Amino acid sequence: MIMKSHWVWLSLLVFIGPTATQAAKPSPAGVERFEILERTPAFGGRSFGDHGSYEEIKAVAHLRIDPAAPRNRGIVDLDKAPRGSDGLVAYEVDVAILRPKDPRKARRVLVSDILNRGGKIITGLNGTANPTGADPGDGFLMRQGYTLVWVGWQAELGPGRMQARLPVATENGAPIVGFADQEAIFDVPGAVGKMTLPYPAAVLDPARATLTVQARAADAARSLPSTEWRYLDDRHVEFARPADMDAGAIYRLRYPAKDPVVAGLGFAAVRDVVAFLRHDRQDGAGGANPLQDLAKAPCEVDAQRRCLNNGGGYVDIAVGFGVSQSGRFLRDFLWRGFNADTAGRPVFDGLMPNMAGARTTWTNVRFAQPGRFSRQHEDHGVPGFTFPFSYAPVADPVTGMRDGLMERCRADGTCPKVIHLDTSAEFWQAGAALVGTGGGAGDLAQPADARLFLVAGGTHAPGAVVKACEHRANPLASTALQKALLVDLVDWAAGRSAPPASRWPRVADGGLSPFEARSSRQPAVINQPEPPGRAASWPVLTPVVDADGHEIAGVRLPEIAAPVGSYLGWNLRAEGYAKGELCNLFGAFIPFAAETADAADPRLPLAARYRDHEAYVAAVAKAATALQADRLMLEEDVAAAVGRARTETSWSEK
Repeated sequence: MIMKSHWVWLSLLVFIGPTATQAAKPSPAGVERFEILERTPAFGGRSFGDHGSYEEIKAVAHLRIDPAAPRNRGIVDLDKAPRGSDGLVAYEVDVAILRPKDPRKARRVLVSDILNRGGKIITGLNGTANPTGADPGDGFLMRQGYTLVWVGWQAELGPGRMQARLPVATENGAPIVGFADQEAIFDVPGAVGKMTLPYPAAVLDPARATLTVQARAADAARSLPSTEWRYLDDRHVEFARPADMDAGAIYRLRYPAKDPVVAGLGFAAVRDVVAFLRHDRQDGAGGANPLQDLAKAPCEVDAQRRCLNNGGGYVDIAVGFGVSQSGRFLRDFLWRGFNADTAGRPVFDGLMPNMAGARTTWTNVRFAQPGRFSRQHEDHGVPGFTFPFSYAPVADPVTGMRDGLMERCRADGTCPKVIHLDTSAEFWQAGAALVGTGGGAGDLAQPADARLFLVAGGTHAPGAVVKACEHRANPLASTALQKALLVDLVDWAAGRSAPPASRWPRVADGGLSPFEARSSRQPAVINQPEPPGRAASWPVLTPVVDADGHEIAGVRLPEIAAPVGSYLGWNLRAEGYAKGELCNLFGAFIPFAAETADAADPRLPLAARYRDHEAYVAAVAKAATALQADRLMLEEDVAAAVGRARTETSWSEK
């Protein structure tokens, strides 16, 4: 790893949020104006059972924030943002809402889908990439009666993305200059490389910057002469790619940059917009909250049929949902104390970070780059593996600190229920074992309000097609489990029922072991979390697998309980693309032989597993029905799994 010293200071970040003894007071800051740009019927007016038709609202939230307020003081460089005459900092964010048109048919449940690089991601639970378009897929989310909310939090994403427009920090009115870096891996042959910079260059002189290349992240970096590259402008560089490097080579530019945005405001944006929609009748300019008519909706009730709404607010339950980058955002949001709004109320009653592993985001720092994250080959040295990793408090054996992701919310009584879901891929690329160990070599008892789930054989990016990988991509999606757990989380937050117990690999149960003891069916490389500036590191543990390469612990979806091949959370880079390194976040699928095994592939063939196709379908149905009984799969997804099994072509293809 290079440039460790550049990030040593990350461990010194200030936490956000008042102590338990500080009284939270309402602030004049928040949503100054909620500007509705467009309000239109969704999905051509299609009705979704008892909840009727939906409408889509597109808006811009104009916000103000007080840099001196205790809950805001830890936002890096907020004190250096331009202020109005009232001493507040102004910024604005894109907002989208998808809600039942008739409030009497809605549920008082808000699900905030945290944007992933400005894109909606919970939409995958509907079986479509865009539920606000003409096709709502199977309409799962609408059939639940949820109100869906998206809030822009990341800046400078370009056209077509929901985003935030954040202020630039200055020092006494002068531009702030400091070093930033960018990385490129092209994965295509070529003689010339081009790189887009995250911040404008302060000086267009190659001699003031350093461009390096290395074949692998573990190799020593080689500097390229400043005569072999140039600035095209203050946001783009061009360079000659060395002939002795293959398509998977890593190029890094460290350069003097200027004009850092106050990226940590993204956390405040989600906090303040969701709080406004939950509780406020109107914005600071007197405009109406577009959800205030949800007061007409039947209230959510707990197990004793008691109404959760105690006479205040328009939403009874708010849940935050995120996948990958947005899952890391939720862990960061929770850790930094943003789940308490400026009046001291909980923002979210439940959080569901998916596929985040043990990472947080590279957001609340100067010259932040929230879109980047560490992998074994790509962006290996990018910050994100920052203690604490677990929802339970623990003393870190490496840094000596004691902390937990829920310590801030414990102090002010705003902790949400948490369902954390990872796939096999996050144990190889995102340090997921640390979520369960906290940084030690053994299991850590998790708090009662957190559940951990591993999708055995799951992958971060199902079905991706990339020629840089050695094996065919893993098609196993986690959607069915995510749907069931989201329903479980809402019920849990409402006090109706607790969710299923965690299904997570543990050292004590033989499901987790040291990386050095891994199976021969697992790779020899892993993305090892490394504390900045320290020689010691945390123990590296990996899940124990069966003869097919599937984790023995976790939730075994029907495709794993009755497999037609090995579904792996990892893939390897192919010849010409840094061969042998982990291939980004793309898992692998290796089908079984049809009739007989051989020395090169000792896995049981299909003929030894199932008498015929009908026996395979029966095995899938049995596994799916068992998951439904455990509240880990919905009835509709049991039927879908059996339907897919009936059309499985492995027998006819072989």
